[in-house]
Amino acid sequence: MKYLLSKILIILFSISSLSTIAESTFYGKINTSYESAKTNSKLDTGFENNSSRFGIKGKFKFSEGINISYQIENEIDPTDGKADGEKVFKERNTFIAIEGNFGKLFTGTHDTALKLSQLKVDLFNDTRADIKNLFQGENRVNSFVGYQSPEIFEGMTFTVNSISQTTGSFDSYGLNYSNGSLKIALASDSNAKGYDNKRFASTFSLDTLDIDVGVLYQTTKKLSTGISENGHVISVKKNVFEKGSIYYQTSSSDIKLESGEQNSFGYTHKISKVSKVFVHVSNLESDTKNVDYISVGFEYKF
Repeated sequence: MKYLLSKILIILFSISSLSTIAESTFYGKINTSYESAKTNSKLDTGFENNSSRFGIKGKFKFSEGINISYQIENEIDPTDGKADGEKVFKERNTFIAIEGNFGKLFTGTHDTALKLSQLKVDLFNDTRADIKNLFQGENRVNSFVGYQSPEIFEGMTFTVNSISQTTGSFDSYGLNYSNGSLKIALASDSNAKGYDNKRFASTFSLDTLDIDVGVLYQTTKKLSTGISENGHVISVKKNVFEKGSIYYQTSSSDIKLESGEQNSFGYTHKISKVSKVFVHVSNLESDTKNVDYISVGFEYKF
Protein backbone atom coordinates (compact mmCIF):
# COMPACT_ATOMS: atom_id res chain seq x y z
CA MET A 1 0.00 0.00 0.00
CA LYS A 2 2.81 2.41 0.88
CA TYR A 3 4.64 1.52 -2.35
CA LEU A 4 1.47 2.11 -4.38
CA LEU A 5 0.79 5.43 -2.66
CA SER A 6 4.34 6.60 -3.38
CA LYS A 7 3.96 5.70 -7.06
CA ILE A 8 0.60 7.49 -7.31
CA LEU A 9 2.08 10.65 -5.81
CA ILE A 10 5.04 10.53 -8.20
CA ILE A 11 2.74 10.08 -11.21
CA LEU A 12 0.50 12.94 -10.12
CA PHE A 13 3.54 15.12 -9.52
CA SER A 14 4.91 14.32 -12.99
CA ILE A 15 1.61 15.07 -14.72
CA SER A 16 1.26 18.33 -12.86
CA SER A 17 4.82 19.41 -13.62
CA LEU A 18 4.13 19.00 -17.31
CA SER A 19 1.31 21.50 -17.07
CA THR A 20 1.94 24.76 -15.26
CA ILE A 21 4.37 25.63 -12.49
CA ALA A 22 2.58 27.99 -10.12
CA GLU A 23 5.22 28.72 -7.51
CA SER A 24 8.82 27.64 -6.89
CA THR A 25 11.13 29.05 -4.22
CA PHE A 26 14.85 28.55 -3.70
CA TYR A 27 15.89 28.99 -0.07
CA GLY A 28 18.53 28.13 2.47
CA LYS A 29 20.75 29.27 5.30
CA ILE A 30 24.39 29.25 6.31
CA ASN A 31 24.95 28.78 10.04
CA THR A 32 28.47 28.26 11.35
CA SER A 33 30.29 28.94 14.60
CA TYR A 34 33.75 28.91 16.07
CA GLU A 35 33.67 26.70 19.14
CA SER A 36 35.73 25.49 22.03
CA ALA A 37 34.85 22.25 23.80
CA LYS A 38 36.52 21.42 27.09
CA THR A 39 36.29 17.81 28.29
CA ASN A 40 38.07 17.37 31.61
CA SER A 41 41.53 18.82 30.82
CA LYS A 42 41.29 18.44 27.04
CA LEU A 43 40.41 21.51 24.95
CA ASP A 44 39.31 21.30 21.30
CA THR A 45 38.62 24.32 19.12
CA GLY A 46 37.48 24.75 15.53
CA PHE A 47 34.71 25.77 13.17
CA GLU A 48 31.44 23.88 13.34
CA ASN A 49 28.55 23.62 10.91
CA ASN A 50 25.08 24.03 12.44
CA SER A 51 22.94 22.27 9.83
CA SER A 52 23.49 24.75 7.02
CA ARG A 53 21.19 23.88 4.14
CA PHE A 54 19.64 24.80 0.83
CA GLY A 55 16.48 23.66 -0.92
CA ILE A 56 13.75 24.30 -3.41
CA LYS A 57 10.04 24.03 -2.78
CA GLY A 58 6.98 24.67 -4.86
CA LYS A 59 3.29 24.11 -5.40
CA PHE A 60 1.32 23.09 -8.48
CA LYS A 61 -2.41 23.43 -9.01
CA PHE A 62 -3.54 19.94 -10.03
CA SER A 63 -7.27 20.63 -10.09
CA GLU A 64 -9.79 22.88 -8.38
CA GLY A 65 -9.12 22.62 -4.63
CA ILE A 66 -6.23 20.16 -5.00
CA ASN A 67 -2.55 21.11 -5.08
CA ILE A 68 0.62 19.08 -5.51
CA SER A 69 3.50 20.45 -3.43
CA TYR A 70 7.11 19.39 -3.16
CA GLN A 71 10.31 20.12 -1.26
CA ILE A 72 13.90 19.05 -1.94
CA GLU A 73 16.31 19.99 0.86
CA ASN A 74 19.91 19.05 1.59
CA GLU A 75 22.37 19.89 4.34
CA ILE A 76 25.70 21.39 3.32
CA ASP A 77 28.85 22.04 5.35
CA PRO A 78 30.67 25.27 4.48
CA THR A 79 33.44 24.45 6.97
CA ASP A 80 34.87 21.41 5.14
CA GLY A 81 32.50 20.70 2.25
CA LYS A 82 31.32 17.34 3.64
CA ALA A 83 27.89 17.23 5.28
CA ASP A 84 27.57 13.45 5.68
CA GLY A 85 30.82 11.54 6.15
CA GLU A 86 32.58 11.78 2.80
CA LYS A 87 29.41 12.99 1.05
CA VAL A 88 28.93 16.63 0.07
CA PHE A 89 25.17 16.60 0.69
CA LYS A 90 22.98 15.13 3.42
CA GLU A 91 19.28 14.73 2.70
CA ARG A 92 16.88 16.64 4.89
CA ASN A 93 13.07 16.89 4.56
CA THR A 94 12.45 15.93 0.92
CA PHE A 95 8.94 14.96 -0.15
CA ILE A 96 5.98 15.34 -2.47
CA ALA A 97 2.44 15.90 -1.21
CA ILE A 98 -1.22 16.17 -2.20
CA GLU A 99 -3.01 19.00 -0.38
CA GLY A 100 -6.66 19.96 -0.21
CA ASN A 101 -9.56 20.48 2.17
CA PHE A 102 -9.03 16.84 3.20
CA GLY A 103 -5.61 17.71 4.64
CA LYS A 104 -2.12 16.83 3.43
CA LEU A 105 -0.85 13.42 2.31
CA PHE A 106 2.92 13.23 1.72
CA THR A 107 5.75 10.77 1.17
CA GLY A 108 9.55 10.88 1.10
CA THR A 109 12.06 11.74 3.82
CA HIS A 110 10.69 13.74 6.75
CA ASP A 111 10.84 14.54 10.47
CA THR A 112 8.53 12.30 12.47
CA ALA A 113 5.45 13.64 14.22
CA LEU A 114 7.23 13.16 17.55
CA LYS A 115 10.25 15.18 16.46
CA LEU A 116 8.03 18.00 15.19
CA SER A 117 6.08 17.98 18.47
CA GLN A 118 9.12 19.63 20.06
CA LEU A 119 7.57 22.87 18.68
CA LYS A 120 10.24 25.53 19.39
CA VAL A 121 10.98 24.56 22.97
CA ASP A 122 14.58 23.76 21.98
CA LEU A 123 16.16 27.21 21.57
CA PHE A 124 19.52 25.60 20.75
CA ASN A 125 18.28 23.35 17.96
CA ASP A 126 20.97 22.22 15.46
CA THR A 127 23.79 23.33 17.77
CA ARG A 128 25.96 21.54 20.34
CA ALA A 129 23.24 22.13 22.94
CA ASP A 130 20.49 20.42 20.90
CA ILE A 131 18.12 18.31 23.01
CA LYS A 132 19.10 15.24 20.95
CA ASN A 133 22.08 14.94 23.32
CA LEU A 134 19.66 13.80 26.03
CA PHE A 135 16.49 12.58 24.29
CA GLN A 136 15.58 9.76 21.92
CA GLY A 137 13.05 10.36 19.15
CA GLU A 138 14.68 13.21 17.22
CA ASN A 139 14.30 11.15 14.04
CA ARG A 140 14.24 12.15 10.38
CA VAL A 141 13.49 9.06 8.29
CA ASN A 142 12.98 7.91 4.72
CA SER A 143 10.49 5.32 3.42
CA PHE A 144 7.95 7.62 5.00
CA VAL A 145 4.21 8.17 4.42
CA GLY A 146 2.47 10.88 6.42
CA TYR A 147 -0.95 12.47 6.78
CA GLN A 148 -1.75 15.82 8.38
CA SER A 149 -5.41 16.60 9.00
CA PRO A 150 -7.19 19.91 8.48
CA GLU A 151 -8.52 21.54 11.64
CA ILE A 152 -10.82 19.05 13.35
CA PHE A 153 -11.99 22.00 15.42
CA GLU A 154 -10.53 25.47 15.83
CA GLY A 155 -6.77 25.22 16.38
CA MET A 156 -6.65 21.39 16.58
CA THR A 157 -4.96 19.08 14.03
CA PHE A 158 -3.49 15.60 14.10
CA THR A 159 -0.63 13.89 12.23
CA VAL A 160 -0.02 10.22 11.46
CA ASN A 161 3.27 8.78 10.12
CA SER A 162 4.00 5.26 8.92
CA ILE A 163 7.63 4.31 8.31
CA SER A 164 8.87 1.06 6.71
CA GLN A 165 12.62 0.40 6.69
CA THR A 166 14.92 -2.60 6.42
CA THR A 167 15.76 -2.15 10.12
CA GLY A 168 12.08 -2.27 11.07
CA SER A 169 8.77 -0.47 10.77
CA PHE A 170 7.26 2.01 13.20
CA ASP A 171 4.56 4.63 13.54
CA SER A 172 4.54 8.16 14.91
CA TYR A 173 1.47 10.15 15.96
CA GLY A 174 0.94 13.77 16.93
CA LEU A 175 -1.90 15.98 18.17
CA ASN A 176 -1.40 19.76 18.00
CA TYR A 177 -3.34 22.72 19.33
CA SER A 178 -2.65 26.40 18.59
CA ASN A 179 -4.37 29.51 19.90
CA GLY A 180 -2.43 32.76 19.60
CA SER A 181 0.90 32.39 21.38
CA LEU A 182 -0.22 29.17 23.09
CA LYS A 183 0.84 25.97 21.35
CA ILE A 184 0.45 22.45 22.75
CA ALA A 185 1.63 19.15 21.27
CA LEU A 186 1.15 15.52 22.31
CA ALA A 187 3.02 12.82 20.39
CA SER A 188 4.15 9.22 20.55
CA ASP A 189 6.42 6.82 18.67
CA SER A 190 5.84 3.08 18.54
CA ASN A 191 8.99 0.96 18.09
CA ALA A 192 11.05 3.88 16.76
CA LYS A 193 14.55 2.43 16.33
CA GLY A 194 14.01 0.21 19.37
CA TYR A 195 12.21 2.75 21.57
CA ASP A 196 8.67 3.75 22.51
CA ASN A 197 8.49 7.51 23.14
CA LYS A 198 5.75 9.72 24.53
CA ARG A 199 6.13 13.51 24.56
CA PHE A 200 4.25 16.57 25.76
CA ALA A 201 5.41 20.06 24.76
CA SER A 202 4.06 23.58 25.01
CA THR A 203 5.20 27.10 24.16
CA PHE A 204 3.51 30.30 25.32
CA SER A 205 4.21 33.96 25.99
CA LEU A 206 4.07 35.91 29.24
CA ASP A 207 3.02 39.15 27.60
CA THR A 208 3.36 41.37 30.65
CA LEU A 209 7.02 40.33 31.02
CA ASP A 210 7.70 40.01 27.26
CA ILE A 211 9.05 36.49 27.84
CA ASP A 212 8.54 33.35 25.73
CA VAL A 213 8.45 30.06 27.64
CA GLY A 214 8.80 26.48 26.45
CA VAL A 215 8.31 23.23 28.38
CA LEU A 216 8.75 19.62 27.30
CA TYR A 217 8.33 16.32 29.12
CA GLN A 218 9.13 12.90 27.66
CA THR A 219 9.07 9.26 28.72
CA THR A 220 11.01 6.63 26.77
CA LYS A 221 10.97 2.84 27.00
CA LYS A 222 13.87 0.82 25.61
CA LEU A 223 12.21 -2.22 24.10
CA SER A 224 15.22 -4.54 24.43
CA THR A 225 15.32 -4.09 28.22
CA GLY A 226 11.82 -2.89 29.09
CA ILE A 227 13.36 -0.04 31.14
CA SER A 228 11.60 3.34 31.04
CA GLU A 229 13.28 6.69 31.67
CA ASN A 230 12.04 10.28 31.54
CA GLY A 231 13.29 13.82 31.11
CA HIS A 232 12.24 17.44 30.76
CA VAL A 233 13.26 20.71 29.14
CA ILE A 234 12.45 24.28 30.22
CA SER A 235 13.44 27.27 28.08
CA VAL A 236 12.89 31.02 28.40
CA LYS A 237 13.60 33.80 25.93
CA LYS A 238 13.37 37.58 26.21
CA ASN A 239 13.96 40.33 23.66
CA VAL A 240 16.44 42.95 24.82
CA PHE A 241 17.69 46.21 23.41
CA GLU A 242 16.34 46.82 19.91
CA LYS A 243 17.60 43.80 17.98
CA GLY A 244 18.82 41.37 20.62
CA SER A 245 17.45 38.43 22.58
CA ILE A 246 18.75 36.45 25.53
CA TYR A 247 17.69 32.89 26.27
CA TYR A 248 18.30 30.16 28.82
CA GLN A 249 17.55 26.47 28.65
CA THR A 250 17.82 23.70 31.21
CA SER A 251 17.37 20.00 30.44
CA SER A 252 17.47 16.92 32.64
CA SER A 253 17.11 13.35 31.40
CA ASP A 254 18.20 9.77 32.06
CA ILE A 255 17.04 8.64 28.61
CA LYS A 256 20.40 8.82 26.81
CA LEU A 257 22.83 9.63 29.62
CA GLU A 258 22.68 8.49 33.23
CA SER A 259 21.84 11.59 35.32
CA GLY A 260 22.17 13.72 32.19
CA GLU A 261 21.87 17.50 32.56
CA GLN A 262 22.44 20.31 30.11
CA ASN A 263 22.31 24.02 30.91
CA SER A 264 22.77 26.57 28.14
CA PHE A 265 22.75 30.35 27.83
CA GLY A 266 22.64 32.32 24.60
CA TYR A 267 22.53 35.82 23.17
CA THR A 268 21.53 36.64 19.58
CA HIS A 269 21.81 40.00 17.82
CA LYS A 270 20.03 40.60 14.51
CA ILE A 271 22.10 42.38 11.89
CA SER A 272 19.25 42.42 9.38
CA LYS A 273 16.10 40.47 8.53
CA VAL A 274 18.24 37.66 7.10
CA SER A 275 21.40 37.66 9.22
CA LYS A 276 22.40 37.46 12.87
CA VAL A 277 25.32 36.75 15.19
CA PHE A 278 25.12 34.72 18.39
CA VAL A 279 27.06 33.56 21.45
CA HIS A 280 26.31 30.28 23.24
CA VAL A 281 27.66 28.90 26.50
CA SER A 282 26.63 25.36 27.45
CA ASN A 283 27.50 22.58 29.90
CA LEU A 284 26.60 18.92 29.32
CA GLU A 285 27.05 16.73 32.38
CA SER A 286 26.28 13.14 33.36
CA ASP A 287 27.73 10.37 35.54
CA THR A 288 30.34 9.69 32.84
CA LYS A 289 30.62 12.96 30.93
CA ASN A 290 31.32 16.64 31.57
CA VAL A 291 31.76 18.99 28.62
CA ASP A 292 31.76 22.80 28.45
CA TYR A 293 31.03 24.49 25.13
CA ILE A 294 31.54 28.10 24.07
CA SER A 295 30.37 29.13 20.59
CA VAL A 296 30.47 32.36 18.60
CA GLY A 297 28.46 32.06 15.39
CA PHE A 298 26.86 33.68 12.40
CA GLU A 299 23.72 32.89 10.37
CA TYR A 300 22.61 34.12 6.97
CA LYS A 301 19.28 33.12 5.37
CA PHE A 302 18.42 33.33 1.70
